[in-house]
Amino acid sequence: MTDTASSPIAVSPREERVGFLLIFLSALMWSFGGAIARFIEAGDSWTVVFWRSVWAAAFLVCFMIWRDGWHGTVKLFRGMGLPGLAVAFCFATASTCFVVALAYTTVANILLMQAGVPLLAALFA
Repeated sequence: MTDTASSPIAVSPREERVGFLLIFLSALMWSFGGAIARFIEAGDSWTVVFWRSVWAAAFLVCFMIWRDGWHGTVKLFRGMGLPGLAVAFCFATASTCFVVALAYTTVANILLMQAGVPLLAALFA
């Protein structure tokens, strides 16, 4: 049987702290998503989905251009292939379903269902 686990990468303590901080901040920002969406005064959830998608795409592209330059960003988009498109489609679907679900139930119900997804994935594996 082959070992598919990747070998650990040696990182400096500073890089480890930065990585920890980034993970912590991303979890913190995701946790406020439902509460922030409740405060948005929009006509319907599809308007929120549209503007959320526009700003997310703009931020992502600007960050990638800042990090990799224009040519590096184009190269990354061209190189992502079908797996990258599948991930983008799944993320867009999940984000859309999250925002639309806020119109039908409470934030607590949505987050409880989201918290159960890893358990379901483990059971199906």
